[in-house]
Amino acid sequence: MAGLTPAFHVESERIHHDHQVMLKQLTELELEFERLHCTADLRVASKIQETFRKMARLLPEHCLREETWLYATVAQVSAELATFAEEMKREHANVLAALNAFCVALDELPNFVDFAAAIRQLHEQGLDVVRVLRAHITLEEKELSGFL
Repeated sequence: MAGLTPAFHVESERIHHDHQVMLKQLTELELEFERLHCTADLRVASKIQETFRKMARLLPEHCLREETWLYATVAQVSAELATFAEEMKREHANVLAALNAFCVALDELPNFVDFAAAIRQLHEQGLDVVRVLRAHITLEEKELSGFL
């Protein structure tokens, strides 16, 4: 796009790359959740926990980069894109809260008396986080494809 700075292009390419990496991780997590649901294996739970903790560390910086570089720029293009950017910011807060709540639930796994019930709860809660994050990324990629 004309008028966009080289720094914007670098950041938007980085954001797009991050999205591709996260989408791959989300697919892997879905498979791990199915394994966990079928086997209730603590090693699988540990792998899920490790992946989510990593996401919980990296996602806030990614969201901030999107808000600073991508949303701030596209919001100036049109009122529709400004509205979209505001909605995506609100979604960031919701996604981060859901991700953090799930990480807390994972940390509590050893404290559950009914392990099978805990696995069912974590399975549902974790897949919800995966679905929300996948939908958010997919929508950003679709609506902002000319910028990413």
